[in-house]
Amino acid sequence: MTKSLAVLYINTHHKDGFYVKEANTSAKSFKMYLPNAKYYLYTDYEHPIPDCEFDEVIPYKFFVPEHLKDRVHLNGQMIVKHAAMQQLSEDRVLLLGADTYALKEQVADLPNILENFDIAAAHAPVRINTELGNTPIPEIPAAFPELNCDLILYRNSTEVRDLLSQWGELYIEDKFSHPHDQGLFRYLVYHSKLRLCVLPPEWNYREHAHREDTVILQNRFMLTEYTNPKKGILKRMWSR
Repeated sequence: MTKSLAVLYINTHHKDGFYVKEANTSAKSFKMYLPNAKYYLYTDYEHPIPDCEFDEVIPYKFFVPEHLKDRVHLNGQMIVKHAAMQQLSEDRVLLLGADTYALKEQVADLPNILENFDIAAAHAPVRINTELGNTPIPEIPAAFPELNCDLILYRNSTEVRDLLSQWGELYIEDKFSHPHDQGLFRYLVYHSKLRLCVLPPEWNYREHAHREDTVILQNRFMLTEYTNPKKGILKRMWSR
């Protein structure tokens, strides 16, 4: 039996809908390789999306509690993310940041990882982020670094939803006083019994050096370099 797949985006109205429009471009790129998935957008953007790629646009209120006002995502996007990830009914879910872009046909094979794993994500480029006032959570070995929480593929199982529920609750409780939610996700995955697949960096590539083997790019500043190399070269020349 074919398992259903949801592709999920959570983006606010800020910057005149820039992130919503960017997510729409991302969805279009993933549809090339995952055409049978159902594409969702949770947003507070109130205007029509030109050439909308989403099957469902779900209006949602974004808010930030007073005790979290100093966090990185001041628009409340993380809080909505934790909730939205638990609300879909598909067998598998692929959460994506707006600035992701599918580049190669290998993307079509990505959901198959969940035949043997419960959750998949790539290491965060900054393996354990302490630059924003984060504590390193010393009870977790440094050999188990943070995972990038802008691309998470997971089984929509009771066990995974339990972890997502804890993630949302402990984020609101401000368990570690981290500006971001990745340290908390690291803590919960480490203490769980979930089978984790760590994706290679080219499957969630965030750096600035061009890689020919990049499958999924997450770097809006490098997108032209990958999708239109000639324009990328000209851009670099003009910026000198």
